Amino acid sequence: MGRVSEGPIYSPAMFPLLQPVQMLLLMFAGWVNRHQLDVIEYLQEENRMLKERMGGRRLRFTDAERRRLAEKRKHSGARC
Repeated sequence: MGRVSEGPIYSPAMFPLLQPVQMLLLMFAGWVNRHQLDVIEYLQEENRMLKERMGGRRLRFTDAERRRLAEKRKHSGARC
């Protein structure tokens, strides 16, 4: 039988570009995350402004609008 080696079967020296690529991916993921947070913050503020403009009146959705919102919520995994 073959010997069972201890430790990884590869070393970081085998992949010299892996670390720079990982760093670029992390930077890109951070940028995307920051952009998404900015968009969410903008939309939340826009919703606050629109609610203020409504003057306390209740927003009424049609059945079709409720279905659209339910589909979006279902696909986003949001819990409301």
